[in-house]
Amino acid sequence: MEITWATSTGSGKRIPLDLYPDPGLGSVRKRDIRDQDGVIYADILRGDELHHAIADQQPLYVLHSETCHARRPPNPKPAHIRLDPPRKVKRQWRYR
Repeated sequence: MEITWATSTGSGKRIPLDLYPDPGLGSVRKRDIRDQDGVIYADILRGDELHHAIADQQPLYVLHSETCHARRPPNPKPAHIRLDPPRKVKRQWRYR
């Protein structure tokens, strides 16, 4: 999946975002502010800020970590299934 990068205004860390805004799942607002290096800044919205941005129909982006399938197991174990740990096998040495 294609991603874009932005710098968080809160922490200053680079965050990966999905390439296109998603009005249903998005929680990150990109700012049009760019510095001399071309860095794009973004705000991660929570609480009332997020509700106001949704009400104003602002384009909100999704953090790529929420939609990425690269590191998720292809078939996760259901919560109601318990796997027994493997038993240790004692080795018996035989001399001939």
